[in-house]
Amino acid sequence: MIFENQNFVKDLAYLISCKSVKSTNENAPFGEENKKALLYFLELAKKFGFETINYDNYFGEVIVGSGEEFGIIGHLDVVPEGTGWDTDPYTLTVKDGKAFGRGIADDKAPILSCLYALKELKDKGFTFNKKIRLFVGCNEESGWKDVEYFKTKSKFPDYGFSPDGDFPVVFSEKGINRIYFSIPKLKNYTFNKSGTVINAVCAYASMTAKGEVNKDLIKKHGLKLNGNLIESFGKTAHGSKPELGKNAIKPLFDYLLDAKEDVKNIVDYIFNDKLGLSKIGDDTGFTTLSANLIEEREDDILISVDFRIPATKVLEDFIPLIEKFGIKFDAVLSRKPLFVPKTEKIVQDLVRAYNEVLGVNENPIPQSGGTFASVFKRGCAFGPEFPNKNNQIHEPNEFMEIEDINKMYEIYLKAIENIVK
Repeated sequence: MIFENQNFVKDLAYLISCKSVKSTNENAPFGEENKKALLYFLELAKKFGFETINYDNYFGEVIVGSGEEFGIIGHLDVVPEGTGWDTDPYTLTVKDGKAFGRGIADDKAPILSCLYALKELKDKGFTFNKKIRLFVGCNEESGWKDVEYFKTKSKFPDYGFSPDGDFPVVFSEKGINRIYFSIPKLKNYTFNKSGTVINAVCAYASMTAKGEVNKDLIKKHGLKLNGNLIESFGKTAHGSKPELGKNAIKPLFDYLLDAKEDVKNIVDYIFNDKLGLSKIGDDTGFTTLSANLIEEREDDILISVDFRIPATKVLEDFIPLIEKFGIKFDAVLSRKPLFVPKTEKIVQDLVRAYNEVLGVNENPIPQSGGTFASVFKRGCAFGPEFPNKNNQIHEPNEFMEIEDINKMYEIYLKAIENIVK
């Protein structure tokens, strides 16, 4: 049981204590806390007897074995903690069979488990018939600049997995795009900057009325009035699964529509999906459109949307439909889709490890999130979230059940063992 290993718990607690949200600092490209987490992880790997490389505090690598290369990649950075926590987000807290902390599931406990699995195999005297390269990034949540920097210094193996998705194993990930809609300023209201990051559902949004407010509409749309400040409260969720959250921006636009502001196209197409984009999909997933950031600028209002599409589609397939919205926009590809046929050896090897450990017979699945797995030509996301579980990734009170941490570790241990043999 890995969670009974006090060294593992101590190391996990330290990583959780690092507030590794992106920032800037001299000699720390993504902030001092990210650098602290990276240096700790690499120093721990050295203590375990592994070769390590620090790519100028952008990216880290742990190496064991020789021969054909196989990669494992995770990240130590996290999204902002937001509000609504019942515990300190940067203190590992165990209660009621669960471990809480920002980043515990995404991705600190999983990538630390992989490092400990390598250590266990090494201590048992296993012969590594492959060269395992374990990578840790510091900018997965906000731009992948760590990966870009690494590519100027080295290259990734062709095959690998990322412990940053779903079990039993992910064979496809949606294409991730950003759409930036621009609308004219409103006559009677000013938007306040709302939302935290583009890949998390907005949980709080507000605007300021320039004149009298219709209190009946405030009540109708579940808003709160504080002087001239109109507030909307929702529930955050990972941008890949907006249906699990409640978008706080939408009620403001519903109010504005009833208040005779010119926002009908925004409500119809962005929030109410008048063209049915969400019905476009296949066995790699369906399209999602989630407006997660809003900001009033000098000349306009910017609405930033997380737009995810099936792995079998490309952004260009959707441009003619988005043009029908009648709203000025810029569309940007953020992440290409990931697709590995279910019959590929890597997919089958990983799902077999999952099934062997749990005594089940599950099949590969698609997922909505985009992970570092796509850095490999043939890469899969592989846990840590189990079927029908919600670890509240990118939400308040992010957690993992202790039982699931132990099972996750055994699955990674079995998978790596099969790979190195």
